[in-house]
Amino acid sequence: MRSYLVPGSAEPGFSAIMRHPASKDGRLVDEHGAVTTVYELFHYAVAQDPERRLIGRRAFDPATRTFGEYEWTTSREAAQAVAELAAGLDQVYERHAQAGGGAAGLPYAHQQGLGLYSINRPEWLLADFAAQRMGRYSVALYDTLGADAVEHVVRHAGLQVVACSVDKIPRLLRLRARLPTLRAIVSMDALAGRARSPAALPFTAGAVHVLREWAAAAGVALLDVDEVAAMGRAAPRAARPPRPDDLCTICYTSGTTGDPKGAMVTHGAYAHSVRAGAAAAAMPAELHLSFLPLAHCYERNTLLVGLLRGGRVGFYSGDVLRIADDAQALRPTVLLGVPRLFNRIYDRIAAETVRAPGLRGVVARAALRQKTARLEAGGGVRHALWDRVLCDKIRAFFGGRLEMLISGSAPLDPHVLSFLRVALAAVVREGYGSTECNGAATVSVPDEHTAGHVGVPFPGVDVRLRDVPDMGYRATDRPLPRGEVLVRTPHTFAGYYRDEPRTLEAYDAGGWLVTGDIGQFTADGNLQIIDRRKNILKLAQGEYVAVEYLETVYSRHRLVQTIFVHGDSLQSFLVAVVVPEPDEFLPWARAIAGPTTTTDDDDSGSLPALCRSPAVVRALLDELAALGRSAGLQGFEIVRAIHCEPTPFDIETNGLLTATLKIRRTVARDHYRRQIDKMYAEGGRPSSAV
Repeated sequence: MRSYLVPGSAEPGFSAIMRHPASKDGRLVDEHGAVTTVYELFHYAVAQDPERRLIGRRAFDPATRTFGEYEWTTSREAAQAVAELAAGLDQVYERHAQAGGGAAGLPYAHQQGLGLYSINRPEWLLADFAAQRMGRYSVALYDTLGADAVEHVVRHAGLQVVACSVDKIPRLLRLRARLPTLRAIVSMDALAGRARSPAALPFTAGAVHVLREWAAAAGVALLDVDEVAAMGRAAPRAARPPRPDDLCTICYTSGTTGDPKGAMVTHGAYAHSVRAGAAAAAMPAELHLSFLPLAHCYERNTLLVGLLRGGRVGFYSGDVLRIADDAQALRPTVLLGVPRLFNRIYDRIAAETVRAPGLRGVVARAALRQKTARLEAGGGVRHALWDRVLCDKIRAFFGGRLEMLISGSAPLDPHVLSFLRVALAAVVREGYGSTECNGAATVSVPDEHTAGHVGVPFPGVDVRLRDVPDMGYRATDRPLPRGEVLVRTPHTFAGYYRDEPRTLEAYDAGGWLVTGDIGQFTADGNLQIIDRRKNILKLAQGEYVAVEYLETVYSRHRLVQTIFVHGDSLQSFLVAVVVPEPDEFLPWARAIAGPTTTTDDDDSGSLPALCRSPAVVRALLDELAALGRSAGLQGFEIVRAIHCEPTPFDIETNGLLTATLKIRRTVARDHYRRQIDKMYAEGGRPSSAV
């Protein structure tokens, strides 16, 4: 058994409690017990080796607009930078912010918040530690939040000071009339001298002058990190470190529906989740490539686990399309991702290996078939022959030293997970959690060779299942107990900021966090997520449909990049918006459309034209229906009409994805309302495969 089921812990309506086998009494006992705050964690990392290369970024040449090798800040240099920035920020608050302004009416009213608004970069991390040094907490604004959500977070959190990249300053100033609390902006980019990042290139001396005048007219002080650090050097200040029960951060959920909610996390809770991650057999001395948003606990937790265990972090160059280039420059040992990313990596590798024509495809299929059989037999991910012939070349795409991939945020297709394990000859671990439990509920063990589950509880975490009678799930189900997943651990959140009703809804009696996910305990002691209470809809004939699960199934198709499945209680069938994967879709669609396709476009073989082709759309619908049948979906779970969309879902341009790459369902519904209404009006003509 991978996990430990507490004897006698089952109750009517509830399963037994599942725990990590090294934490049978429910307590986290580890070598880092003295680390009780994130600020203590930072100084623990510094003390391990003051000259260790700790934080890396790629050198940027503004003249050629190219990136060079990674440049590193040592632990000692990072500690000095944090001390200077903290002292300078203290003066910024004294000069420009009003007293108080913290979490009024809560135990954290003595603290003030610092807004952080940029992509992942060294200044984000250093500013966070600087805020902690003086007893403040951070409030991260997702770099790609829309203006409405940015306004909501700044207003809701009452932020007076925001540290941001220079390209975000105009956005904040445009919103100034609706941000009454905003008093000061600290640019993470120097406002004088050469640009240190592509985002700073447009901000010439003239543009910066305009920004300063604009800020002054808006009543907002505008400084940069160099100025603030100089203030700190001129007037050093002793640290006012936080206590474990002080607020560490307000982490705003990415908001698949409605406005983001602010999850309050204390230092004690954050330190516990990081220590639990380190105790869950994480790799020592990680070299972590950071590109998933630091504003989310998933990335932030993993980064801090690495620092606690003596590792270091290199930040990406700012463009997710350049991740492979960054990886080759950094040569990381750990790569954190989400299913959308890993699906695309899988598609790219598969196209060059198992789907390749001729001898190359034959060799690749034989290699990966033998490696998969070896993995499933418990023989591990390495193979003396096939790694040398094939897999080492694939690993070189990510720098050649990759030892572990971690997937979270949503279920990863089991086939993709197993494929990546053998193709990259690396450990691939899948985790499960939420903002409310700091992203750390369960994770698969390092030597796991099966797929389709999310592992065992972290040390110090309890998991149990609760009956959901209306959906037919019960803890007494046989052969496997099923029900809603509940989590109990010292690192659950302290509540939603200024939202007591939803805080009360988040917890069950006894202090269990209610996740909204439906799970089952597998025979070998892993947790498997099988359904979702939220995003369940009822069709007109009464069937319940879990649309997120269906999207996971349909996304497995090689032609699909993104799919948004929609249903309506007044309609009897499902429809979907499908964004095709261009590399696979274009040759397939051109073969179907043929040379006689006529469209209004000059190029009838273009992606937009092919997405409008009735023959192509019908064939794609047939493909999805066939996949659904092979996956065992019920008839009412098969989509009956699709809109083929050539424009990818993204975070900034159309706002259809959250910062963690989940579909914003209400936004997508409204965005495609005309197409949805049209599909329903036409009656959802069944595909020939149904």
